[in-house]
Amino acid sequence: MVEGPGVTLNGEKIRAKVQKGQQMNEIKGSLTTSTKENSGGNAFQRFHGCPYTGVETLGKELFMYFGAKALRVHFGMNGSMRINPATKKERNGSVPVLEVHLTNDTVCFFDSTVEIRLTEDCEQKVRAMESLDVCSPKFSFSRSEEAVRSQSGRILCDVLLDQAVMPGVGNIIKNEALFDSGLHPAVKVKQLTDEQIHHVVKMTRDFTLLFYKCRKSGSPLYKHYKVYKRPQCGQCSHAITVCRLGDNGRMTYLCESCQTGDPSQVELSKLPVRNSLIGWVYNDRNNDCVAQKEEEDWACQLCTLINQPTTKSCEACLTPKPEVHKDGTNTEASPFTTDLIKYPCTAFTKPQEELKVNWRSAFGTSTLVFSDLSKKTKPANSPLSSAGSHLNSLAAERGLYKYSVCQGTTSPNYASGGWQRKSAELSNGESLASYSQPSKKMRIDHSPFPSNNAQNGAPNLGKRKIQATGRSPSTSSSPSAPCCKSHRRPAVLRAVHKDGENKGRQFYSCSLPRETKCNFFEWADTHFPSCQHGKRCLMRTVLKLGPNNGRNFYTCSLQKGKQCEFFQWAQNGPGISILPGC
Repeated sequence: MVEGPGVTLNGEKIRAKVQKGQQMNEIKGSLTTSTKENSGGNAFQRFHGCPYTGVETLGKELFMYFGAKALRVHFGMNGSMRINPATKKERNGSVPVLEVHLTNDTVCFFDSTVEIRLTEDCEQKVRAMESLDVCSPKFSFSRSEEAVRSQSGRILCDVLLDQAVMPGVGNIIKNEALFDSGLHPAVKVKQLTDEQIHHVVKMTRDFTLLFYKCRKSGSPLYKHYKVYKRPQCGQCSHAITVCRLGDNGRMTYLCESCQTGDPSQVELSKLPVRNSLIGWVYNDRNNDCVAQKEEEDWACQLCTLINQPTTKSCEACLTPKPEVHKDGTNTEASPFTTDLIKYPCTAFTKPQEELKVNWRSAFGTSTLVFSDLSKKTKPANSPLSSAGSHLNSLAAERGLYKYSVCQGTTSPNYASGGWQRKSAELSNGESLASYSQPSKKMRIDHSPFPSNNAQNGAPNLGKRKIQATGRSPSTSSSPSAPCCKSHRRPAVLRAVHKDGENKGRQFYSCSLPRETKCNFFEWADTHFPSCQHGKRCLMRTVLKLGPNNGRNFYTCSLQKGKQCEFFQWAQNGPGISILPGC
């Protein structure tokens, strides 16, 4: 589902690129064809000649105004928008449902629902509900808390998704906000105190702003997920429970260890806080979540060299670092501020350990610098810290020790040759033989989430043996998955989404991205049992809360109402259920 932040960005793009006052020259698309067939005339042709007067957004709705008439656009699950596109098709081959041809610009909507409304009605709706819109700069905490409190008999997962209560909230925001609140999605509003209601609203608003920041800057949002579509909790590594809750049965992800069904056990002061916009947007900016000017790389005004934050003068021409002038910036941050935020994957401190590797090539010698930003103490009786050993092992796996290796604890000074120092000692008795180049290329893991082992620190390198194949221990494919013939990589398990007799069937395909993947294909259900109709069964997953949650089972592949009564539990293994609306 395209959530509020995505719709807000679409409105900003139209507002910035499409000039007001342009006349509607033509409007066409698949929607206009279906409207003409159903109503006997094309209702969209009424917009011909009308001037474009503006655009507004409210939650998941986008309104384009053309005089007294307006277009109301809802992007649904996979909707998108393009302004002056070079081609009339999306990557998935879909054609625009509506093309708005103005005097100088063209706006195309894909996989969306478009309705004709009156401009006056749309403007009244926006004015009446903009203070509830979690994406709006006019968002009001007091009014939002009052709206949530009025839904006393409903459970939280339903209240957050109600577009009449909190416009713009989608399934991603719902799951992550409830995790940040420490509450089970099935908790009812009447069980919460006023302070807890305020905290739920604040966590919802904060993650919405983080959502907006990531989508606008292009940074990956999934790195900030704690529960949504994760196998393990991003906070405690507990297994994530996946179920369908609420009136509409939307997919819900929760950690039963971090989220409780008893609100009286939740202590707001002890809840984990994200190292992001949360706790910053409405508070003082001068905290550890915001990168200060003295923590950013600075450019020399004389030679334009980019220097590290800790250097007091330019490393090339010795020009002093310019002073940081403090301006009277208002401490009430706008939700759309451009300040640099410290995300969990970003650090602004100088690394304590650096590994410098000379790499010889046809064009000369380059120096690769590996930095370890982990906060680890250096043992007094060891010439190299565990961080340095981790970097040595990393370089050894990549075969970089084929050339000369240097180590240092300060930034490289290439003019004085300070990086030419070599380490004469090796940690834990490792021999030079272990630093030979692997005979095979190292496998790259394309899993969207990093392994939890990497987050818990480096392993015991003294007992670790570097394998000749250099493969990563974590993989997104199952151990029994076949390998594609072209790349010899474990295939990934997918399911057929197209309508037809094979819809829902699982198959294996190449795990590489679309641009580089091969044509490997193999059905994954050849060992599945057959139902009473003699057809191959489908593997589904139990999504109800209870002792069987997460278990896979075989069932008839026909549509509901035509299925037979066949049922059989499946052995523990990978399974995919076709779950629309997740």
